[in-house]
Amino acid sequence: MRLLGSRLADLDLIEMVQYFPSGKEDRVVVSFEASYFPNVVDTANLEFRLRLNGDFNFQYREDWSGESWTCRWDRHPNSHNRREHFHIPPRPQEENAIDADFPDNPNEILKLILETIENRINDLWTATTNPEFPAEYEFEGEYGDDWLC
Repeated sequence: MRLLGSRLADLDLIEMVQYFPSGKEDRVVVSFEASYFPNVVDTANLEFRLRLNGDFNFQYREDWSGESWTCRWDRHPNSHNRREHFHIPPRPQEENAIDADFPDNPNEILKLILETIENRINDLWTATTNPEFPAEYEFEGEYGDDWLC
């Protein structure tokens, strides 16, 4: 996790990386540089944890004036989906998780997630004159549906 965090810390769009912060001792928390987002987005971050058995959890979150837009990539045993699944934005819930296929290598998983976040940021900038707030957002399979089942 430290290795992935250090790779992220080298990217221009990353403001800060916190390793195992208080209250989240099993995670790395990455804060994105605000200038990469339109002003409507107050903050954005990525939290992740990896397990020795290959399980993981990556959660991306944007905060928008009291609303949040969140999605999550997971690999773990559960009762709601296959072991590998994606919790769709803007509010990840068990009821709307969809089965997915992820690479085995954590570096490749992170690459897929960063590509998804890059697409999300590009879409946000495209819609700066009429932004779609999280409460208005409807997931339509965008942001990497080629890796979804």
